[in-house]
Amino acid sequence: MKRRTLIIAVPLVAALAMLGAIAATSGQSSRDEPVLDAEALDLGWEDLVPADFVPPEDPLRSMTPEEVDKLFDGSDESQRQLAEIDEKLSYAPVDEGLDGKLVTLPGYVVPLEFDGQTQLEEFLLVPYYGACIHTPPPPANQIVMASVAQPVEIADTYVPVVLRGILRTENTTSALAETGYSMEVIAVEAYEP
Repeated sequence: MKRRTLIIAVPLVAALAMLGAIAATSGQSSRDEPVLDAEALDLGWEDLVPADFVPPEDPLRSMTPEEVDKLFDGSDESQRQLAEIDEKLSYAPVDEGLDGKLVTLPGYVVPLEFDGQTQLEEFLLVPYYGACIHTPPPPANQIVMASVAQPVEIADTYVPVVLRGILRTENTTSALAETGYSMEVIAVEAYEP
């Protein structure tokens, strides 16, 4: 994958301080003292799902038409069952081993506010165009809440980008989706296949 830097989102002094933190860390990972790799890990979206995670089977597939009808009859019991099914199917664990790592991740930018703005300080990164807008959101472990120290220009959300920054395993909720990861963005780069 070829990349060219579009925008450096963190001032040079802050970037140098982060690089200094890489050399100064001791090898133990915590929220206060992250271990940063000298070279960024190039991640794909599949890397954000723990290797041992097996998604649950959709219970609707094994139900008879009569059971499905009863499930959607509006009763208190059906509402409880639907809530249980939704909770089971929406479980999306994160890979805790990625917390505090310096990474790159390609994807599409989704602004949190749709007012035509192109200068963004906080946005979602998703694996495919239209996620969280035109379709139901992907699982939480397939959405990253991205934040930059200074606003970055994202003129065209149809064009994929590559984010470079510190990945965190933390849930956040916005009006558009729940995220399983967040990223302190250092740079936004053009994606070139």
